[in-house]
Amino acid sequence: MPSSIARNSCSSLWRALSKIWEALLSNVAWSLGNGHSVNFLTDTWVSALGPLGDYARDSMDATNHVSFGSVLTDDGEWDVAKLAMIFTDDALPYILGVKPPSPQDGPDRCIWRWTNHHGFELKSAYDRCAPPILENTDPLWNQIWKLQVPQRIRCFLWLASRQKLMTNLHRYRRTLTDDPFCPLCQEAEESIIHTLRDCARLQQVWWYIVPPSLAGSFFSNSIKVWLRQNLCSNILFHNSISWKLVFASILWQFWKSRNDVVFAGDSASVECTLSRGIAWAQYYHDGWLHPAQTVNAPPRIIPWRNPEPGCLCLNVDGAVSLNTGKATIGGLLRDTAGNFIFGFSKYIGSTNSLHAELWALYVGIQLAWDHGVNFLQIQTDCKRVVELLYDSNVESCHISLVRNIHQFWRRAWYVDLIWIPRSSNQAADNLARSANCSSFDLLFFSTPPAQLHDVLTTDTLVLPL
Repeated sequence: MPSSIARNSCSSLWRALSKIWEALLSNVAWSLGNGHSVNFLTDTWVSALGPLGDYARDSMDATNHVSFGSVLTDDGEWDVAKLAMIFTDDALPYILGVKPPSPQDGPDRCIWRWTNHHGFELKSAYDRCAPPILENTDPLWNQIWKLQVPQRIRCFLWLASRQKLMTNLHRYRRTLTDDPFCPLCQEAEESIIHTLRDCARLQQVWWYIVPPSLAGSFFSNSIKVWLRQNLCSNILFHNSISWKLVFASILWQFWKSRNDVVFAGDSASVECTLSRGIAWAQYYHDGWLHPAQTVNAPPRIIPWRNPEPGCLCLNVDGAVSLNTGKATIGGLLRDTAGNFIFGFSKYIGSTNSLHAELWALYVGIQLAWDHGVNFLQIQTDCKRVVELLYDSNVESCHISLVRNIHQFWRRAWYVDLIWIPRSSNQAADNLARSANCSSFDLLFFSTPPAQLHDVLTTDTLVLPL
């Protein structure tokens, strides 16, 4: 480890980070600005891939110097042909999904790899660093989470099966109490199986209601076998309610009653607790057997929102295929009467949905500027895009596309960005989904393509608002 990392004269936080430096490096990446701080092959700047040296073609010596400048065109765009010669076909779409560096973009920034917005989230760090949890095939596990009871009861049963309920015995072992005995009978230490089954005050109740077919081993099995036997049972209680519902409901009521005694000093008779358990089991049974009927209202179609007079409207949208991961963008510029001025669509490679939306806005705002637009309203159906661009720290955003869009925004024109419902953005969505995924070239439309005619007609029929 470099001495500049593990040095003594530094903060406790930095010393702690130095101990996990390799793991930390595998979870961070670069957000390209001008590209000066990033090594093209050995650094991670394509979050989904990692270092690109691992994706070089066999015929290409990855130790040769490859820089950003060597794979960019004179216009500052990716040179697709050169990249295709260097990298494998599966890596190429992910590279092209990243905006190329530019001298005007400012310094490169260090980002977290595993979120769309590239900001650190504890959940994503846990998902990456925690050991994988193997799929549990225990029938008890599956039965608990499929049981038709409220979630709090499922959690209670899961804790009981894992022997994690905080009984007096467990509290005593953690020095949270001086009394490990059962608060109801005071005759034995309060283990989990004792507080749910073996307490003398509960045994007589269980003997009264347990189905005869389960009575033989009801009081002899271990906690996990006992729970599995009763929660996986298909027996009916009094020929009406599933026994597993009754069993789960009564266990929950026993546990609640026990907690009232321990923490509030309140006590109710065991018979009253039993009655509540059976009544609630009947309620759970009726609720799932005859769920409330809901009437699905037809989807509300909200028409396209035309801009103020004198202002042009740019609708943009991005789409990512769940099956292939291919990302496409589309957009169109219209006047306040809904007249089509131009449209575009483009296949941008492989990226996440947020970046696809940002790519659509970035390409669309460039085209609008090139066409000499002075007053522009941009409409998107992605709320996160609006939040990012109206953030007070937009100039230091981790996402380079956001910073570049903001730079366009600050030029000598009026630009407004608003969110609209997806149903109002059908024209842009149509163009995005119809993009040609066999080419990375931008498709520009000076007249509406055939598949857009019906959508444009529908939008103009509702004008003016």
